[in-house]
Amino acid sequence: MKRLLALLAVVSLPIIAQASTKELDIAAMQATRFGLKPMPAADRQALAEAALAYWKSFDSRIPRNSPQTLEWLRGEMNTTDGTRISKVTGSPEYAVMHLADISENCVSLFESLTKSIAGDRLTEMYLWTKTLSCHKSPDDLLVYLQRAGLSNGRYDGEFQLQHFGFYHSTVTGHIANALISEPVQ
Repeated sequence: MKRLLALLAVVSLPIIAQASTKELDIAAMQATRFGLKPMPAADRQALAEAALAYWKSFDSRIPRNSPQTLEWLRGEMNTTDGTRISKVTGSPEYAVMHLADISENCVSLFESLTKSIAGDRLTEMYLWTKTLSCHKSPDDLLVYLQRAGLSNGRYDGEFQLQHFGFYHSTVTGHIANALISEPVQ
């Protein structure tokens, strides 16, 4: 039986490594435990790892602007001319830059969080709170994804965002409550 489980684990590795955003979205949603109490450290670790996998996949699918395009964006945004600013912030290049900034930040936050689970409670709660910025505005993400030509602008499109609704209440409710109720180390 142990050999069979080990074989299944090895065989499934390529499938997990190539999981689609839909699969990662579902994994993140399931890791929230749909609001079930309590949220012990092992479950928090699972959620942080699922969210990290989701954001790594998200980040890997965002193209990057060339250095010349980034220089052009900075130049256009470094003005007081409202028309130029509106034009540049409505461009596909700006959308790509914005999405890359968000996804890189979220990967960094979740990498830090996965290392802090069951350590100092204040640090862990601080990092959970910081990760809320990754899930704060799915509607804006959809607009930028569509503007960049990467999505059809739907929650169940090329970039799945359905777990975002569960995430905020899980962090501010069950995770915060678990961290407060756990004994001090």
